[in-house]
Amino acid sequence: MEAFDAHTEPDLSSVLAWAEFQRAALAEAQSEILKSLRYGHTPSPWFARAFRGQTWEEVEAHFQAQRRRLDLLTMFELLAMTEAILRLDLQDRVHTRRKDSLSRRFRELHKVRPRGIRLKEHLLQLMEEEGVVTGKALNDFRRLLRLRHWLAHGRHWNPKLGRSYTPGDVYDISRRFLEAAGLTRS
Repeated sequence: MEAFDAHTEPDLSSVLAWAEFQRAALAEAQSEILKSLRYGHTPSPWFARAFRGQTWEEVEAHFQAQRRRLDLLTMFELLAMTEAILRLDLQDRVHTRRKDSLSRRFRELHKVRPRGIRLKEHLLQLMEEEGVVTGKALNDFRRLLRLRHWLAHGRHWNPKLGRSYTPGDVYDISRRFLEAAGLTRS
């Protein structure tokens, strides 16, 4: 897959697997740097340049910041992947002309707004109105959209999310929502 190819089979679990690999790579790098500080051995040239003169605490703070950024990227990717699954379902319903009421309403919406269909205002609203997904799964996912908005727009304000989230939380909420909607691709 090329860097900018479309995701035709979006998969939430692949995002978690990628994040676990990245977290392991960070741990390995941190271990190498801290060993060099403790035992005086020379790390790889890049690490030697990047961390020259830093204290143990500064190295730990650096890697903690890297893990936090990885968590934010992972949560954003999970939310983007969930949106992709919803949009692929929309396309499928519109183009295969399914006969259920949600598909009909999606086709009507697509006629009026072929390019401007919004996640919260259109897709989720119609899914709720048609009873495809309701209750806790829908409400929890809607709350997650505040996190998505904050992440997508550069995190330049303090969001009011109502709670903190981890990548595992975002995965679980997204997965429950997709299962409730009958869209379990991963």
